[in-house]
Amino acid sequence: MVRGRLEQREGAVLLVVDERLSGHDTFLSTTLRLDQPVRLPDLPVRILTFDDVTVLAPLVSVLPQSQDGEEWGGTLLIPHGARPPTIPDDLAQAAAEAGVDTSSWSPAEARHLLTFLSEAGSGPVRTERIGLIIAALAGLS
Repeated sequence: MVRGRLEQREGAVLLVVDERLSGHDTFLSTTLRLDQPVRLPDLPVRILTFDDVTVLAPLVSVLPQSQDGEEWGGTLLIPHGARPPTIPDDLAQAAAEAGVDTSSWSPAEARHLLTFLSEAGSGPVRTERIGLIIAALAGLS
């Protein structure tokens, strides 16, 4: 069950999700069974997940014009399942050498650590961040 609020943007009604969805590809097209404010059993939507928010963009214009902030609720049907985090080769190698098990990371922890690493690009900053990640995780075990 997902809930959120409706927002009107440039003539389109968007469904802003109360809690950011994680573990699913953004731009994934799926189906929302909307229960409120109107009942729509098969509303095709596109998932747009940003750093701090997920928005469901209807692919068809069947929602009535709404007032900003009106609440909605429904069931999101995602046939593809969750996307497992991809551990970059350099981090996987450093983790293996240090005896750190990356398979036990929670989705939130993996997202945080992999985002921290990906923002470094390549070179010495990335190498330093890999060292920080491994040191922090090795200290937890």
